[in-house]
Amino acid sequence: MLYKAGCNRCTHSHHCSSALRDVARISISHQLHCSAPSAHRCISIMDANYAAQQREFDWLCEPSVMTRALRELRIGCDAGLAVDVGCGTSSSMAAALREDLGARAVLCLDKEAAAIEFLRREGVNARVCDVANDPDAVVAPGSVDLVVDKSALDCILCSDGVGCYLRGVYTMLRPGGSYAIASFRTEDELRRIFGDAWRIIEVVALTPRCRLIVLAKDSGDDMLAPRVVTPDATPRDRFPLAVEEAYEVMFSAEERKWYSLIDFRGDLIGVFEMRAADPRFELSAHDAEQFMRRMG
Repeated sequence: MLYKAGCNRCTHSHHCSSALRDVARISISHQLHCSAPSAHRCISIMDANYAAQQREFDWLCEPSVMTRALRELRIGCDAGLAVDVGCGTSSSMAAALREDLGARAVLCLDKEAAAIEFLRREGVNARVCDVANDPDAVVAPGSVDLVVDKSALDCILCSDGVGCYLRGVYTMLRPGGSYAIASFRTEDELRRIFGDAWRIIEVVALTPRCRLIVLAKDSGDDMLAPRVVTPDATPRDRFPLAVEEAYEVMFSAEERKWYSLIDFRGDLIGVFEMRAADPRFELSAHDAEQFMRRMG
């Protein structure tokens, strides 16, 4: 199956049949320097948009795989209100939350109106909502017991809106409420995403390609873990570095499996513009820190 990584600001797109993590990363550099309006929106990764699709679509794993794992972990059972963020056209998740976890009320949210219209025709309680920008317009702050996210975060991570997105999820959760994410990322990658606003409860494998991470809303302020080049991780006296050398130093072997040198070069141009297009371009320690902050 071909997946499509497309810019929501223009007609730029790329097709790929490999793992979805590769699709997501391909569009980062384009998203950063595209000049069309409405910058840095979450990337659509399906061949057809929801309006043309007009059918239920689930990817990564079946919703019941996720909800049954949560039941075994005793997470979200008998929730007063469970919210599915980035629900797409999955009516099965709403059913699974009620049947497997006993949720008394379920609300499905997506920023795409066509997806929400489809769910409403299926009898699902669904609302149009951009969680990264205006969740309070739909969900009262502190009113949600459980938020489920079936790879919506994976898509958001390839744009620069992840902090706002996590803030939106955090705001709707009650104190101690649970945020459960199904993701194609490795356990190590997942554990390094979240700041002290979250407490990691569990990370388990759902399928060979999919992991479940469960977090609790905590009392900290940082949505994301700081990811900067530090003296411990990368001695500042090793800089400046050529692009190839900086790539080896700034990213782990695991990260380099799915984030290629070509992608890194493209993202450098997105952050530093024509300066990074010079073949002689070298990164200073300050450049490396700025890049990591910009890329989240």
